[in-house]
This record gives sequence, structure tokens and C-alpha cells, in this order.
Amino acid sequence: MKRYLHALLTFTALALAIPAVASAHPDGHHHHDHQQPARPNIDWSAMPADIQALKTQLDQIKTEQKSLFQQMKSQNEQIREAGKALSKDKRKSLKQPAKQLIEKMKASKEAIREMRDLKRESWSSFHENAEKKQWAAAKTDMETIVKQKRQIIEKQQNIVRLQKQLITLIGPSAQS
Repeated sequence: MKRYLHALLTFTALALAIPAVASAHPDGHHHHDHQQPARPNIDWSAMPADIQALKTQLDQIKTEQKSLFQQMKSQNEQIREAGKALSKDKRKSLKQPAKQLIEKMKASKEAIREMRDLKRESWSSFHENAEKKQWAAAKTDMETIVKQKRQIIEKQQNIVRLQKQLITLIGPSAQS
């Protein structure tokens, strides 16, 4: 049972960290999808000012995401270390509450994956409209991308909160 809970905690920490990071890569592109053709770099300075302003918002979101990724990584390490320190009896008593938190994290991760796919479609549409200089449509696409990235950030923040709850649940202060 001790190995099972330890393996479950370790697997979950890794399973949540890596896909969550990949799900909403801060540069707006998912690097594991080799089916889409490479897009040329965008000359943002050639875009209308309102689209450039939206790009600035995306850059701010990217910065926030980097911070979240670091926090998730750090908390995964804390979860791993706290899990290693648990006694057999404590592991058994925490199995169900930990499992509930882990299931919530998995649900958030899956939602991020779905949002990432929608965001990818929006980026594709943006590229097409920008190439055709259809600025109104490109702006709408960019607004959609910003909205989608904010939704992804919310889900990532939820994962961070759930990780904190798991740390509190299995941490050294909870072991007494």
C-alpha cells in the first residue's frame, strides 16, 4: 500500500506537471504537433495598433504562465518529498483525500488540453487572416486567443491551488 500511494503521488505529480506545462506553452504554440506546417514569424510592427496591443496582453500572459510553471514544478517537488516522508499508516489514511485532489487536478489538466486545441485553431485562423490583411477578422481571432489563454491561466492557477492543498494534506505538519 505504501508503494502504491507513493507511486500514485509521484506519477500524478509528474503527469500533471509535464502535460500542464505543454498544454499551454507560453509562446502560444504546442511544440509536439508536427502535423501543422511551420508558420513564418509574424512582423508584429506591421500589424494595426489594436492587434499589437493584444499581442502585448499575450506577452503579459506568457510572463504570468512562466511564473505558474515554476510554481507548479516547485510544488511537484514538495509533493514528491512529502510523499516519501509519509508513514505507512499516514499514507493509508490520506489515500482517499489525496485521490480526490488528484482527480480534480486531472480534470483541470484535461480542460487545459481541450482549451489548447481550441487556441491552436484560433492561431491558425489568425495567421490566415493576418496573411490576407483581413485586420478585423485577425483582431477577432487575437481577442479569442487572449480570452482562451486567460481561461488556461485560470485552470493552471487551479492546479497550483490544488497542489497547495495536497502539500498541506501530506506535508510534515499534517504527519503528527
